[in-house]
Amino acid sequence: MTQVQGFSAERTIKSGYFDTKAFQQKGKLLLVLKTGIAGLQFHLDFTNEEDRELIEKLVPGAELFIYREMDNEYDQWAISVYTDNDKHIGYVTRFKNEAIARLMDCGKRFLAFVDDPSEQPPEPGKQYSREKNKTTENFSLPFSIYLEDK
Repeated sequence: MTQVQGFSAERTIKSGYFDTKAFQQKGKLLLVLKTGIAGLQFHLDFTNEEDRELIEKLVPGAELFIYREMDNEYDQWAISVYTDNDKHIGYVTRFKNEAIARLMDCGKRFLAFVDDPSEQPPEPGKQYSREKNKTTENFSLPFSIYLEDK
């Protein structure tokens, strides 16, 4: 049998053989959505010192946690946003949550991180690649949602 870099004629790359130790694909994060938190003003009291401290801790790069809320009576595609200390701070806006919710329902895993608020947020009502920014999004706490691709 002819040997080519450790492969025999019986184990060709064409047949789908590859060395799993040599080829390890690491998980990737795919950006799905950059948005602001909807309902932030209803979940946090900015006059409360505890809530103000919570917001100050949400610096760019801080992880947020999103959960599918299937029993939400107002939005069948509701996705809740929580901090690392399990404080519910709002939702992914209902105008942009359906695709992510459907993928979550199929078992896909998403990660979310606080973005830098000093970056210019989209202007309300201005057209951005076919989709308009909704007034429900609070860009004082912008965040991004990533699909974990394994």
